[in-house]
Amino acid sequence: MAITQAAYALAERVRPADPLTARHLRKAAVAIPAHVAGALTSEGEARRDHVSTARGALSEVSRQSARVETAGEADAAAALVRRASALDRAVHFELGEPPGKAS
Repeated sequence: MAITQAAYALAERVRPADPLTARHLRKAAVAIPAHVAGALTSEGEARRDHVSTARGALSEVSRQSARVETAGEADAAAALVRRASALDRAVHFELGEPPGKAS
C-alpha cells in the first residue's frame, strides 16, 4: 500500500502540469495491491495472472514516474521508480512460479 500512496501523492503534485501522466500513474498504482492480494489468495493460472498483472502495474508506475518532468519532483519520481523496481523483484521472488513448475 505504501507504493500506492506514494504514487498517488506524486500524481496529485504533477497533475496540474501533466494530467495524463497523473491519471496513468494513479490507475497503475491502484492495481498493485489489488493484484498482489489476488495472487496471495489464488492458485494455478489465476495466481499467475494476478502476479503478471501486479508486475505489469509496477512497470507502469516506473514508466509513468520516469516521465515526470515537473520542477521539484525529479527526486520523488526517481525514488518511486526505485521502489517499484524493488517491489517488482519481491513480487517475482515471493509470488512467482514455485521452482520446478513450468510457466
